[in-house]
Amino acid sequence: RSSPELGYLPSSNESREPYVFFMDSKARLTPECPTSKHVDTALFYMSQLSATAPQYSGNSDESMLLGAFINRNIKALKSQILGLQQKDPSEPGFSSLRDWYSVSQMLYQFYCVDEFRYSEVGANKLCMQIDPEGLYSENRCQKAFPIATSAYMDSLPAHYTQAVHQRQLAHALHILQSRAKGPAFDGYAARLTDDCNAVWEDGHKACESVSLTGNACVLPLHEEADRAHSNRLRMRSACSCGRSLSYRSDPFTLDAANWEFYSALSDKCCSTVAQYRSFGRHQLAWMMCTVGTATSYQTSAGMEQPGFLLGSQFLSAWDLPADESNWTAEPKNAWRGRRTVRCYVGFEYECSKGHRFYCSTGGVPVKSGKETTGGVNVMHDNQLYTNCPSHTNKPLLGQLMRIVIVTPEQVNMSLHLTVLYRNILINLTAAETVQIPGGKVTVIRLPYAYCDEKDRPLPFDMEARLKRNVLVPIKNNSGRRRNNEKKS
Repeated sequence: RSSPELGYLPSSNESREPYVFFMDSKARLTPECPTSKHVDTALFYMSQLSATAPQYSGNSDESMLLGAFINRNIKALKSQILGLQQKDPSEPGFSSLRDWYSVSQMLYQFYCVDEFRYSEVGANKLCMQIDPEGLYSENRCQKAFPIATSAYMDSLPAHYTQAVHQRQLAHALHILQSRAKGPAFDGYAARLTDDCNAVWEDGHKACESVSLTGNACVLPLHEEADRAHSNRLRMRSACSCGRSLSYRSDPFTLDAANWEFYSALSDKCCSTVAQYRSFGRHQLAWMMCTVGTATSYQTSAGMEQPGFLLGSQFLSAWDLPADESNWTAEPKNAWRGRRTVRCYVGFEYECSKGHRFYCSTGGVPVKSGKETTGGVNVMHDNQLYTNCPSHTNKPLLGQLMRIVIVTPEQVNMSLHLTVLYRNILINLTAAETVQIPGGKVTVIRLPYAYCDEKDRPLPFDMEARLKRNVLVPIKNNSGRRRNNEKKS
């Protein structure tokens, strides 16, 4: 039969030091020292019998003897058994006789019975049985694993996005790496990753949809058809005509941004004024309405509507020649010394707090009713976004939402709305010619969000512009006749 036998190998001091080794059952053990043939067939040495281990003098060569190593560890084990010394869980463990015998049998089967082959799985199992470093690493990893798991769970909301999951997982792996060492680490790191992934996927995934303003939905993962997205953020906005303010949810769709909110308010407010009209498809809807006659605008009071910052409610004057020889917009004071008719124009911005203010070209807020830069503003591009002047420490962005024009009876205006957004030209008035009547206060409400020709929402663009010459004066002969009739 094949079995471990006791043999003797010579040492430098000629003492007979017993070893256990494996040998072929066909080989015979002689009383003398084993031959080279027997040495060649020995495939694994067991430990030197500690009872007969020789004493050593302490030099480096003798201190490496396996017998001395085992002798020291046996003494430590006895101290632990007798209660003289407390066992540290992170210290290498001591294998039992049963473990040694089991490993011997496995090695013998692997090397002597089966064909010689390398098995990574088998090698790893053997290392865990006989390798002190592996046992030490295993103990350290076991101790650190629950700490790392708790680090992942710390301060997590009920539902969270993949970005939050990846950040927490990276933190947990860092905790594990700082406390666990050795060959067992990779296995425990993989297990920690799997466990954290399982926690996140077990009903804790948050919806990954992002609103048109860049804020994530905070609801659990869901289908949009079953439940509308929400991040619980609310903005304050004016209605289309600007006569009322209301809170709105952060929109996730173009319909919600440009149509649904304003349509809901129009029944209560905007539709009650004359000549209320919406333009464009719902995804890019804009609106135009009149809110009074030209004579109802008072330069000393400005636009008397809610939400305007103090001193920022005034329109800017725009003078045109009365003889109608040239109706193009001209710079400030271009018609000085000539008889003129005066229009008023304002480019209105609105922030998420509902603060409203008029700005000149370059985003400079209008501060009084004496501004005469209306023509200049019309002739130049106007930026779509600018900082709200009410917040100095952390400014909120104001968005160009309305254009207000006050025209005398004899002057009509044609409207041309073209927005340059992320190098895409969006022509809002391309479908038809839009004319602004004379003698009215007219409000043009622009889209809240923009999209390309395929109705794909466009990301925020600080460089977006409303192109120049948005208003072009034209003759109003009917208005001129009405004025003559009044004089007669």
